[in-house]
Order: sequence, then C-alpha cells, then structure tokens
Amino acid sequence: MPMEIQRAISEGKRHPPDKRRQMIRILADEVQKYEANPTRSQCLTICQKITHQYPGSFAYLTPSGKLIAGGYISLLSQLKTRVENINRSGTFQRYRSSGPCRIAGVKRGPTDMYGCTRFQPELPPEETDDTVEEKRQRLQSTYSKYGINGDDRPDVTDLMETTFSLQRRHINRIPASSVADLRLNWPYLFTQRGIFSHFELLTDVPVLRALELSVEECGNAVVEYLRTKVKNSNVQTILAQNASGDLTFLVIQLLMAHFNESPDGLMLSTDEYATAADDETSLSLPASPCLILCGNEQLVVGWMSALKAISSLRESSQHL
Repeated sequence: MPMEIQRAISEGKRHPPDKRRQMIRILADEVQKYEANPTRSQCLTICQKITHQYPGSFAYLTPSGKLIAGGYISLLSQLKTRVENINRSGTFQRYRSSGPCRIAGVKRGPTDMYGCTRFQPELPPEETDDTVEEKRQRLQSTYSKYGINGDDRPDVTDLMETTFSLQRRHINRIPASSVADLRLNWPYLFTQRGIFSHFELLTDVPVLRALELSVEECGNAVVEYLRTKVKNSNVQTILAQNASGDLTFLVIQLLMAHFNESPDGLMLSTDEYATAADDETSLSLPASPCLILCGNEQLVVGWMSALKAISSLRESSQHL
C-alpha cells in the first residue's frame, strides 16, 4: 500500500477519499489474483477482517462512535462495486438465456448483473429438465388445492428452491414472458415469502431483514442528517408533519423528497380498516408495483402490496 495509507493505518486515522479509492483498487487487484469474480460473501470475509484489525481507519461509525451494520458495510460496498466494474466490460458479461424461444435476427445484448450472484444458474446436480418441470407442475397442483396460503408449506419452500434455475430461465427469456404468464407458471413466486426467497437466492441478500436492520441502525442517523444538514423545504415540511410517525415510512418520504422524487407512483393511502378488495375499487392503482399505506401519515398501522397486472394477489395481501 502507498505510504499515506500505511501511515494513516498505523496512526488509527481516516485517510483522504482519494487514497481510500486507491486502496480499494489495489485490494480488488490482489483479490482477483485468486478469484476473478469473488462473491459478496467472499468480499464480506475480507472486509470484516480488515475492519476488525484496523477499526480506527475503516470502521463505519455514527457521529457518536457506534458501529453501523458491523462497521464493514461501506468498505464491502466499495470493494464489491470495484470488482463488478472491472468485470462488467470483460469476459464475465452474461447474456440472457434463449431457452426454447430462440428467434432469428434477435440480438441478445449483455445483461446488467449488478448485485446478482445466480443470474442464470445451472440445474442442481441431481436434477434434469424433466424433473424440475415435474416439480413446477407439483407447485401448480399445490396452488390449485391450497391457494396462495399454501406458500408456508415446507414442501412448497423446498420445491421453490429446487426449481430456482427454471424460474430464472423463464424470467430471462427473450422476448420476455408477461407477468400473467409468469404468475400462471409460478403462482408462489408472487407471494411475499416466494419473492423474498427468490431475491435472496439471486443476490445472497435477505432483503426484508437487511431493510429492517438498515432502518434500525441507520434510520435515525438519516433523519438527523436531513434535519440538520439539508435545507430542502419539502424535507423540513415532512419532518414537521411526522415528528412521531413510523420511522420506516419517514425515512422513505425524506429520501424521496431529498432527491425530488414524487411519492405518488410508489405509495398510496387508504383507510386502516380497508381490505384489499376495497382498494381494488376505490384506488386508482398504477401499472407498476406500489405500496398501499394503511392509516395516515402520522400513524402507519400496516402496508399492503399491489400490482395492477395481478389483481388476485391483492385479495390475499397481508399487512407487513
């Protein structure tokens, strides 16, 4: 490492941003001597060791000195992003799977795989195309028998994990499958449990728990930063109106206001006692996925998810 970095580490001090970026580049080059495309978990191991050995220089802390997400999240993000940037223009670009729908004259371009660790995995060693298709049909039969509430059955969980490669093949088709077709073939993919499980297999990130931890550990810091450092009038208005409101909802509102994003396409409000069937007729739902806020901005009692293309899902939406 350059002398400026070595000196800062020996003194337990932070180094300037340009020197940190230089260190990240050197670290990524060294890692790639052993693993050309390291996974997030491999990078995590490296960053945990660095942060543990040199907390004064690398630990991610709040202004009060409290560790944020183990202290290594910032270093991990920089290292993984550097590796992905190196590989994006090289031989690690993947192309969408043509599957059974190969079309003459349709050029398949490189797919952005940022954050994905299993974009198009191979079949499990003990499985064949016929066996995973048979298991997909079993999932459909289970859905016909138990409906959407069957997603908590252990056999459904196992079958969804085993058929993950086939799910990805259907999702990555060219031309793309419609949402209605995907729901017909994979009804349990459109449940909260199913989509969270799929996302974790795709990225190695347990998204719901990661979001909860992020809000718990960083939510108040984000609010305090925007309260004291940002002079955006919309931000200050939201802070004044939601002094004692739900923290998650407040953080989402503040970030959207800070980046001048309208919440109308993402969040809709409804009565706290309204059912999903009520929302079907009373709300003008967008074509894209959105969140339905149950209650008011001062008192959030729950959320429902909505997707206009899949109306039947709203009949079984659950408060999160």
